[in-house]
Amino acid sequence: MRFVIGGADSGKRDFVRENYGIDEILIADYDSVLTAKAVYGFHIFIKKLMADGKDIVAVIDEISEKNHDITIVSTEIGYGVVPMDKGDREWRETVGRTCCYIAKKADEVVRIVCGVGNRIK
Repeated sequence: MRFVIGGADSGKRDFVRENYGIDEILIADYDSVLTAKAVYGFHIFIKKLMADGKDIVAVIDEISEKNHDITIVSTEIGYGVVPMDKGDREWRETVGRTCCYIAKKADEVVRIVCGVGNRIK
């Protein structure tokens, strides 16, 4: 499993296309995370999992088992302004903790800044 993370509009999908030869990068949802070569918008998928009351760690473990070669692309949302809404703060924290969990499980982690990848694992 690969994990590509970076700020909004930082060039994450272009990086995946150019460096991993993956042309089709699907929006992360229940079906795509188990079958696609690459998914993006994982931070939004986490919000859906939370709304549905899903065990996010169990979902990540299932992805790792059933689609180990996936490239997961997520926007890093922890560097922005802390939201006033309690639910948005909980989502922000959950995304951060989930990204840490994905990074531990991933074979490779790349952080994108201004379209440039920095391999951190």
